[in-house]
Amino acid sequence: MSQAYLTLRKGVFAYASSNAYSIRCISLFRLYRQSIPGALLFFSLIFLLSSPAHLQGQEQGRRPKSSGATEVQPALAIENSKSNPVVGASSEVRVAKPIISSAGLTTVGLELGLERIAKGAEPQTVEELLALESQQAKVAEKVKQVTVNVQQGNSQGSGVIISEDGYVLTAAHVAGKPNLDATVVMSNGRRYRAKTLGMNRNVDAGLLKITDEPAEGWPHASIGESSRLSEGSWCVAVGHPGGWQEKRGSVVRVGRVLAMLPGTIVTDCSLIGGDSGGPLFDLSGRLIGIHSRIGAEVTENMHVPVDEFTKNFERLVSGEKWGVLPGYEPIIGITGDEQDGRAIVTKVNAGGPAERAGLQVGDVVVRFDGTAISSFRELREAVHGCLPGDHVRIEVSRENKILARTLVIGLKN
Repeated sequence: MSQAYLTLRKGVFAYASSNAYSIRCISLFRLYRQSIPGALLFFSLIFLLSSPAHLQGQEQGRRPKSSGATEVQPALAIENSKSNPVVGASSEVRVAKPIISSAGLTTVGLELGLERIAKGAEPQTVEELLALESQQAKVAEKVKQVTVNVQQGNSQGSGVIISEDGYVLTAAHVAGKPNLDATVVMSNGRRYRAKTLGMNRNVDAGLLKITDEPAEGWPHASIGESSRLSEGSWCVAVGHPGGWQEKRGSVVRVGRVLAMLPGTIVTDCSLIGGDSGGPLFDLSGRLIGIHSRIGAEVTENMHVPVDEFTKNFERLVSGEKWGVLPGYEPIIGITGDEQDGRAIVTKVNAGGPAERAGLQVGDVVVRFDGTAISSFRELREAVHGCLPGDHVRIEVSRENKILARTLVIGLKN
């Protein structure tokens, strides 16, 4: 029998070979052969299950209806709802077209003989070493098309396009704040306008959206699953160390996963300033992380797992920001009264940002960086939304007068 039979396993359609079908039939025969009526029932079942009408009906009943929508992995699908600012609301209960798709142009098939290496093993023969080199070269060629330079204000970093409508993953400290103007530079040097969106500062995850429209969809990366990584997994890091350089373009480095920590991938890929926000790929060209922070050594670097983006993607698209960057906790150097309904300053740290800005004990903070403040808790949340070095406008009430000052956010030791 050469025909393949459609089977359903855990909600996913897959084709079983005729060998598997034959084994299933033999198992049924052993079950029913103990009696003549049982044998007759067995052959009747075989006749019904193997009839073209039954197979066609089975396939139609289990195969998803064709709607022109792209099929995606369930983990990456985003359900439609009125609260989704990107996908139009509908009265129907259905799964909307996903914003992130696992499909992309960076996927590369594994070279023959690389199955063991792909699982994290080291090359043991010259053939394996050459196959690994060839595989890495193929991935490097693909990923350069989707790796971009991100310019926001006076800072530069890297990023990676992950959808044909122009969403770009980067590091939160590269994006800065939501709703800022940015520039994205492609591998060919073309420059496009972009806007910063949401960010999860707990893990240093940031999102941008290219606002210029291309003639066709943007080239974008294939999305992987960082949860599948393990210590020793091979990876390919890409970025723009030192910022954009026309004659050089993006730089590719190869390394391995040193550790998998909560919210962090640690690798030995050599990274420096300017690489932040750039992509980390596996040997098949699937995006598995975003460069975040450099460790004590240049070969000890931290990356945001791509799963942190996919599970919070709707929040990032909506422009929400939350958390505090690891190692970048901002301070303004004051203590306040948590019990009072106002943000009353009860202590000003000597030499701190608040003292340098002219704040005094007894001042009531009424506005911070454009946001109205009614409690010290709201002030703390507003400060956590900033980065050390940011210049913000703070307004305080003092002796029935509103005073405005410019304050430079400090870094907590």
